[in-house]
Amino acid sequence: MVPMLLRFFFPSSFFIKAMPICVVMLGYVGLSEIRGKHLQRSKFLNVGANNPNKKQIQVSSRTGTLIAYTLSFLAGAVSFGLFPNEDLGFLIVESTLTLHFLHQC
Repeated sequence: MVPMLLRFFFPSSFFIKAMPICVVMLGYVGLSEIRGKHLQRSKFLNVGANNPNKKQIQVSSRTGTLIAYTLSFLAGAVSFGLFPNEDLGFLIVESTLTLHFLHQC
């Protein structure tokens, strides 16, 4: 019973091994937001901008969010085909993330 629980909570897959990279990237984005360099899809795009008259492409929050979540949903949907024989824990995480991104779209 214990080995099955360990496999469920600690699956050995590529995504679990890549998590430190995701944590570093999220930390970088968070620090960039604190420093005033906002993501370009924010509805508060020009908050703290040095030169508000500077020509740049602006995307509404709704459009930017739709693009980001649609791409994430498609990546989740493709992962079902790329990793068809993974363990139960992986399948639960994969399904939950894919359904979450579908709901956000």
